Amino acid sequence: MGNIITVVMAAGEGTRMKTNTSKVVHKIYGKEMVNRVIDTAQRVGSDEIIAVVGHKRECVMNAIGDRAKFVVQEELLGTGHALMQAVPYLEGKNGKVVILYGDVPLIREETIRKLIKLSEDNSEYATLITAVYDNPTGYGRIIRDIDGRVTEIVEEKDATDDQRKIKEINSGIYCFDIEELLSAIKEIKPNNAQGEYYLTDVIKIMSNKGLKTGAIIVEDNTEILGVNDRIQLELLTRVLRMRINTEHMKSGVTIEDSNCTYIYEDVKIGKDTVIHPNTTIKSGVTIGENCEIGPNAYIEEGCIIEDNSKIESFTQIRKTKVKEGSEIKPFSFIEN
Repeated sequence: MGNIITVVMAAGEGTRMKTNTSKVVHKIYGKEMVNRVIDTAQRVGSDEIIAVVGHKRECVMNAIGDRAKFVVQEELLGTGHALMQAVPYLEGKNGKVVILYGDVPLIREETIRKLIKLSEDNSEYATLITAVYDNPTGYGRIIRDIDGRVTEIVEEKDATDDQRKIKEINSGIYCFDIEELLSAIKEIKPNNAQGEYYLTDVIKIMSNKGLKTGAIIVEDNTEILGVNDRIQLELLTRVLRMRINTEHMKSGVTIEDSNCTYIYEDVKIGKDTVIHPNTTIKSGVTIGENCEIGPNAYIEEGCIIEDNSKIESFTQIRKTKVKEGSEIKPFSFIEN
């Protein structure tokens, strides 16, 4: 197996966010969207990560730091044009290149691993993540042949009436063979309603050459949701909150009201612990078994709460180890 290179698209303007900064540096649960995507790329074992930046590039580059190499898309002429900027980093390499987006922050590591594995196991030159929507308006449609192979992606504005009836849509997340991608991307032309270079055209170009292409349908459509405005930012924050809370409940934690309980990532909670409403538990906190937390408690990073402890209402705990069986009274502020 050759390289796994990830290209993260992070050049868009995001005008609907009504922001003075780049939309991809807006945070979900304390972390920039683009860095959530970089995290995923690192966890799947990417040998290199390339970020395509453009609008407000300085703030994006500052947020990412040395976690990626940068290329600049000076003019926003489509996803194909964005990927063209990364070509110098791909030339001379073999293996796979994965395309992710800085404003699609909830894609799971497991899903990207499945994408790469499917592409390798089936010897596919292009493999993409698709989804099935009852109302696919606005998305590119997946065109398959009689054997189920993906032959083309047609954008909404360029689709026929029959093609618009197709419910399988393109997520925009791909895994390509590097060498064949470099060949195909040279053939992309801006012959479409937008006058842009569509990365989706690579699928048809490869298919016309007889190169094998395929797709994996994502099981959870929330993974491919993007952020274009503040409303969608709040929606994805809710999705992540429910995802995290659900995993804790599956592990034996009682959360009385998941809609108003904010448990950040990398939190450990023992079974039979009860979390009351309006409680916030920040990253890196460890809570033992059979504890009772809240309501309206605020547990900051790095705290350790041992088994059988009770943290009562309107309590804030910072940099503290609460010993087993302790009881913290209401309206307390505890700091070591």
